[in-house]
Amino acid sequence: MPVRPISSLWLRLALPFLLFVVAGSLTLALWLQAASERESRHVFATLARTNADFIKSAKLPANERVADYLSHVLNMRVFFRHGAWDMTSGENGIAMRQTIETIPPLGDVLEQHRGLLQALGQQQGIVRAGANFEAIAVPLESDLSLILVRQVEPPWEFLVRTDILLLLAAFWAFSVALAWVVARGFVRPLRLLAERLPQIESDPKGALPGAERADEIGQLARAYLATRAQLAEERTRREQAERLALLGRMATGLAHEIHNPLAAIRMHAQLIESAHNGELARTAQDSLPVLLGEAGKIEGLVQQWMFLARPQPPQTSLADLAGITAAVLRSLAPQAAHAGVRIVNEVPEGLRVKVDARRLAQAIGNVTLNAIQAMPGGGTVTISGERGATTRLVFQDTGAGFSPEALTHYADLFFSEKEGGMGIGLSVSAEILKAHHGALLVANSAQGGAVVTLQLPSHS
Repeated sequence: MPVRPISSLWLRLALPFLLFVVAGSLTLALWLQAASERESRHVFATLARTNADFIKSAKLPANERVADYLSHVLNMRVFFRHGAWDMTSGENGIAMRQTIETIPPLGDVLEQHRGLLQALGQQQGIVRAGANFEAIAVPLESDLSLILVRQVEPPWEFLVRTDILLLLAAFWAFSVALAWVVARGFVRPLRLLAERLPQIESDPKGALPGAERADEIGQLARAYLATRAQLAEERTRREQAERLALLGRMATGLAHEIHNPLAAIRMHAQLIESAHNGELARTAQDSLPVLLGEAGKIEGLVQQWMFLARPQPPQTSLADLAGITAAVLRSLAPQAAHAGVRIVNEVPEGLRVKVDARRLAQAIGNVTLNAIQAMPGGGTVTISGERGATTRLVFQDTGAGFSPEALTHYADLFFSEKEGGMGIGLSVSAEILKAHHGALLVANSAQGGAVVTLQLPSHS
């Protein structure tokens, strides 16, 4: 199973941290701006009252000169607001009308806020005059007030100031670096573990970065190393158990296969031993072919088991398939005759291939013997050969054919569906063909019976 990229974990660790830093820094900046504005408004109100008290105590005149002087000193607009009553006559008689004037005049910028500034009272405190001004009025006398007007910036302009932007950029860059360092400290050892975990059984490396850490990642790395050691130990025990089991099955199979030839050898040896002097030569002459044949069977079995135990590269030379096949069939003729099986050899002369003749004869014998044993009630085995891109020996019998399971597991060691079979013949034959860069192929014929093909590279 493929390992998921650890970069997603890096993002899951770093992105929330960065978002928190950005949101937190902006919130903190706005909160500081609000706190600064509150403090500034308090200072503004205190400054207005202090200057009003100074004017009253110093008995300064409420004229334009004093207002301009205070404006210059305080760096804000200073006005005196004076209220007077005028007597007017009209249709209804004489009436009193109050007029309000500011000293000095408001000017073009503040003229639009005249109504607000003329009505501004002490109880109102600091009042916003449009988007850019704040004003406060402090009474000096009954009809005279001191008005201070200062220019203010909108709250959002605080965030676009160059110094604030540089400060935020530096803080965010530091936060990104810190997030990278922190996330890398988590992600890098986890990435190494994720890369090594699929190969935990075959991982040859001893150490693992992060195992020396005292935190949870170190515990995870040490758990990985402990698990790897346990798996290696378990694999060694399992391999030893499998070798012992294989050795037991091989010993059992070898003893089973050798038993019958040894019994025949013993019986004929006893016949020779019990023969009288006059019959000794004739008895020995009759028993000698049987003894040699049974000894040949034992030799073939031993060679087969030796090939399983210690397979050696084939010793190849040019050989004629027809000659090898004929020799094998002559040795199997008694068994075929006993089973009522007719063997038809159609392998043409001249099919020369570069093979280990002894090993290939072993494979041909195994396949032919399997075909004979597959037809206990008799039948026919036809052996043909042909040359093309590859050279092929084709064995076709008239038996029941391969079962679906046998078609899948025919080359598995110890797989057999025959009663008493050890399941090594086709497995050894497949390995012999593979060592010759060929292949053993099995199938069922459409007319019935099994078809086994020995495929070898053609010799030019």
